[in-house]
Amino acid sequence: MCELFAMSASVPHTVRYELDLFAAEGGERHRDRDGWSILFAQDRDAYLFREPDPAATSELARMVVRDECPCKHLMAHVRRASAREPALANTHPFDGVVHGKRNAFAHNGDMPGIKDREDAREFILRRIGDTDSELVFLMLLDRLKRAGSADPSVRLEVFSRFAAEMRELGSANFLFFDGEHLFVHADRRRFETEDGLTERREPGLNIRSFNNRHRRDRCDARGASIEEIYGPLHLFASVPLETEGWEPLTRGTAMILRDGMIVSQITS
Repeated sequence: MCELFAMSASVPHTVRYELDLFAAEGGERHRDRDGWSILFAQDRDAYLFREPDPAATSELARMVVRDECPCKHLMAHVRRASAREPALANTHPFDGVVHGKRNAFAHNGDMPGIKDREDAREFILRRIGDTDSELVFLMLLDRLKRAGSADPSVRLEVFSRFAAEMRELGSANFLFFDGEHLFVHADRRRFETEDGLTERREPGLNIRSFNNRHRRDRCDARGASIEEIYGPLHLFASVPLETEGWEPLTRGTAMILRDGMIVSQITS
């Protein structure tokens, strides 16, 4: 089971992101974490920090929490390896360069049977690691390339249709950043209890939105705090990080955001 977090903001914000605390709020109280990552998007590129080890014992994670890195778009992932040994090559987000821009993808869920799909086979040997999630990322990039359009609405349609196909295989909670836009897709997920994992159920992702009325407000989400809100901003997380303000995303919801604004949203 993995935990996702993302931000899209109108101006650069500094997020104090405590990875281990965030994972605990997400339900990882009873199981060891196997890795973590955080991406701070910059103009066409990104600072990307990731390790296949628990954040609680990581000097790198402490450095990331301590040092400020303001950004408009942020993506983070705390991972528990479901079937394979922890390895850097299997640590989200998976990234690559497309048309001179850093692209990145993080996923919560599993995709049993994806390697048997005809359209997946050519990408199996292109992976660095051996996760289904990286395979999904490569397939998504191929779909967007074949669409041949830079129009955000067209790209969202492609993203949404692809995510709908992936929902038939397993949980498809996706975060995708294309260097300009943050794409989000919500599905179902498993929740952890003291007795083990539940069956898949909604919501797989939650959203909290801030607008100009919230200027100068502080966000004290557990595991991810913002000292001061400067303008429109949206946060996404696998589970609500506060008791108020978070809304569940319906299964099949797909949206594209740029600089704190929801450009388009559809449900499939």
